[in-house]
Amino acid sequence: MFGNITETLFYTLGVNASNRVNRTLADLNLRNKTKTIMADDADKPSFISPEIMGKKSESETKSVNSHDEDNESVEEQPLDIGEHYLVRRSDESWYPAEVIQTRFSDAEQQYEYYVHYEGCNRRLDEWVPRGRIMSARFQLTEGAKGQKTVPDKVWKDRPVISDLLNDTSDRKITRNQKRRHDEINHIQKTYAEMDPTTAALEKEHEQITKVKYIDKIQIGRFEIDTWYFSPYPEEYGRQSKLWICEYCLKYMRLEKSYRYHMSECTWRQPVGKEIYRKGTLSVYEVDGKDHKIYCQNLCLLAKLFLDHKTLYFDVEPFLFYILCEVDKQGAHIVGYFSKEKESPDLNNVACILTLPPYQRQGYGKLLIAFSYELSRLEGMVG
Repeated sequence: MFGNITETLFYTLGVNASNRVNRTLADLNLRNKTKTIMADDADKPSFISPEIMGKKSESETKSVNSHDEDNESVEEQPLDIGEHYLVRRSDESWYPAEVIQTRFSDAEQQYEYYVHYEGCNRRLDEWVPRGRIMSARFQLTEGAKGQKTVPDKVWKDRPVISDLLNDTSDRKITRNQKRRHDEINHIQKTYAEMDPTTAALEKEHEQITKVKYIDKIQIGRFEIDTWYFSPYPEEYGRQSKLWICEYCLKYMRLEKSYRYHMSECTWRQPVGKEIYRKGTLSVYEVDGKDHKIYCQNLCLLAKLFLDHKTLYFDVEPFLFYILCEVDKQGAHIVGYFSKEKESPDLNNVACILTLPPYQRQGYGKLLIAFSYELSRLEGMVG
């Protein structure tokens, strides 16, 4: 076929055209041969030597193992203590916070982090899982009065964060309004706002009570979130939840121990004597010298909700007045106040607490009024 084409082109176009056609035919023959060889090779099975296969397999295995090890190290590596991150709070808002402590949760099989929200009261410190902490860290800068602030760039690029921006208007507020604002928003005083002695004592106190391990307590029908550290014995103080008998105030680590105790406990009211009753309310007077264990347990319970309580075990010089709501099951503790048996300063109250489920119901005012009435009966000004 190629010969006929050549002859026709030679006589038609001349010798020069013939040379060009010969080169074209040569290219066509070469391409045909190449296609034939490629087709033949495609039908044959490819062969790779065992040495090459072994090296390739080993290389891939190392790559996969290395990737897995990197993933595991990232997952298991805890965040650094002292670093600052944005943390999602229970109300779904994001706040800058410092990592104070870490622990590994056997139940959840992951690290948990104890964080302090910058500019907020320590009662809001809490343990949070890794999922509530942003991966990117940031640096805080020193602002006015020694307060730590977030850099503007980071702050502007943050997700929507509520209840953290200050009012930028020129409106002035009174001292009482500022105090109420700070209480509602849990704003904590900075060391620069304190006198040097108070600041030094505050730093020492914070160092001792920095981390709160007990997150919740079960007392009676209430499960209550705790606010602060309390010096329970170590085997109890490291538990995330304690179970407390509302009558004798004995504390337990396990629910089954608590259930068994409640079936055996014969107490249905505080120890001591009832000195006041009106309707469903009763007040019991307890002498710390006569009922030392009960009063110590009461102080440990109170410390979970009072930041600066210092009396835990030396209870003998004090009288305790327990306010209870009474029903057919027994007398349920609402709150208490304590006072010194002999007060050089004639103080009405040494310590006072209303348990969180009963707060904002007037019980605190009742306890204070009761303390003044006792002082009046004793002939003390108070």
